[in-house]
Amino acid sequence: MGFSAGTLAAISAATAVAGGVVQASASKQQGKSAQALANYNAEIAKNDAIAARQSAAFEATKLERAGKKFRGTTRAAMAATGGELLDMGDVRDANDEELVLDLLAIKYGGETGYRAGQQRADVSRFEGSVAKQRAGSAATGSLLTGLSSAANTMGKYGGSVAKTKVESPYDKYGPF
Repeated sequence: MGFSAGTLAAISAATAVAGGVVQASASKQQGKSAQALANYNAEIAKNDAIAARQSAAFEATKLERAGKKFRGTTRAAMAATGGELLDMGDVRDANDEELVLDLLAIKYGGETGYRAGQQRADVSRFEGSVAKQRAGSAATGSLLTGLSSAANTMGKYGGSVAKTKVESPYDKYGPF
């Protein structure tokens, strides 16, 4: 029971095409997985951005409360010492200016952290998109390679050699 060269060529060609399809499918799945991971990383970065903004708002509120307490304590201490009104105003103004600068620094830090997190999220999404596109290209390449291999095999063995029969040992010697 032998197979003709044409039959073997057809089997080889079908195997090449099947291999290309399997490789293409694996490439596509790899691209989907890479994009899913990138989307997950983007969500983490987005949450980090929100947390940076919320943390800054919390710290600013805490500093404002501490500033109000300090203002009250300062006012009471000045009143107890009998400090002059002009001196008390200058001290109070200096403390208020320092509080405002500290609040601005905290808010700036929160916004900077928020923007950095948003940028990391955007980069992660972009990387996922690129990975998916690369996988799609690799899948197309795998399909084309499989088809090219099949075409070469059929071109070499599917033509004039197709009528040549390849003998198996079973044909020559019978059952063992």
